[in-house]
Amino acid sequence: MWITIRSPRANQHGHTLVEMLIVCVIFIVVLSISLPRGMKTTPRQQLDNAARQLVDDLEQVRTRAIAAKRRVRVRFDAEQRFYTAFVDVSDSRAGEIEETEEEARESHLGFNASLEGIPGLRLPRKIEFGVGSASTGPLGVELTGAIGLSENQVEFDSRGMVFPLGAGGTVYVAHEENPDLVAAVTISGMGAFRAWHFRDGEWARR
Repeated sequence: MWITIRSPRANQHGHTLVEMLIVCVIFIVVLSISLPRGMKTTPRQQLDNAARQLVDDLEQVRTRAIAAKRRVRVRFDAEQRFYTAFVDVSDSRAGEIEETEEEARESHLGFNASLEGIPGLRLPRKIEFGVGSASTGPLGVELTGAIGLSENQVEFDSRGMVFPLGAGGTVYVAHEENPDLVAAVTISGMGAFRAWHFRDGEWARR
């Protein structure tokens, strides 16, 4: 008497190439639909990202001043939503800044725009320099405008200190679609930066 023993794999069927391609196509379609939704940022996140980028850029400019042992200036243009930096390139290193294209490029910022031929950075879409619905600044500081800096600029000397000493201030950014979404970056006279966010009528450190 013969006994036939079947392999446990005898009833299993392998996947054909067509079936695998169908699965791949379905996966790609689902991914293409869900990925944009996952990547979409909220207005609050857009504002947070802009404030964080401003802090990073100021830190970079300050570091550049120390590394180059030269004075560096950051200039803000609230109307154009634009800012850029200039490095003293004079042989004397006496802080002679004329705000030229060469001086801007020496700042080594990652430019994404230009204004009147000068490279610089433009704020992200829907973000502007502004105070929104805020009535006072962080720590109760009086609001003097979106760019709370003398002559809309701040300079750092070769030690990374604000020049002239103590001439710091605050820069405000807001979301143009929601006046309650406001952020601020304070610049101390020692060259330290701090990000703030306006929530429920009050300022809180980020």
